[in-house]
Amino acid sequence: MDIELFKTYAFKDQFTVSAEESMDIFSLEKEELTYGEAIWSSIDQILKFINPDKDMVFYDLGCGTGRVCFFANIKYHLKAYGIDLLPTFINNAEKIKNKFSLEDVHFIKNNWLNFDFSNADIIYVAGTCLNDETLSELTNKLKSIKKNTYVISVSNELKSEDLSLVKSMYLPFSWGRANVFISIKN
Repeated sequence: MDIELFKTYAFKDQFTVSAEESMDIFSLEKEELTYGEAIWSSIDQILKFINPDKDMVFYDLGCGTGRVCFFANIKYHLKAYGIDLLPTFINNAEKIKNKFSLEDVHFIKNNWLNFDFSNADIIYVAGTCLNDETLSELTNKLKSIKKNTYVISVSNELKSEDLSLVKSMYLPFSWGRANVFISIKN
């Protein structure tokens, strides 16, 4: 899968795509769409801890290239949904998904703050560059998810009376090591 992602972004890498398309969508001050990649071994450690069943539904909020969704589906057989605002990421992820006939991987061009992901069993968000306002909006949105949904947040713990922290880890990512918080909906 990494080889296919590499080939897809060989001439214009994912970091450039993110920077250019972010400017088209938002003002220059908006840095929340800064791109970074999850290391597969880090995602594996997180999902091993959760020990998901095959019938669970996984969401990656701000999925970028779809890498985490591909991993969750291929390694853990999860039905995976990636949501992102950037059309190039969504279009390329769909092409890769189709090339490998991954029927249980779906990509949606949308703002995840306006999207209904209440059917999720696991939600992953790399919130490293999210501002306080967006983190607050996300925390409020998570009030509507079903009980026992896992919420994985990178860099920022999503604190709420509706969420209980069950595990924290310090794992490598493309930008360096980061705190990972695994919470569960009460």
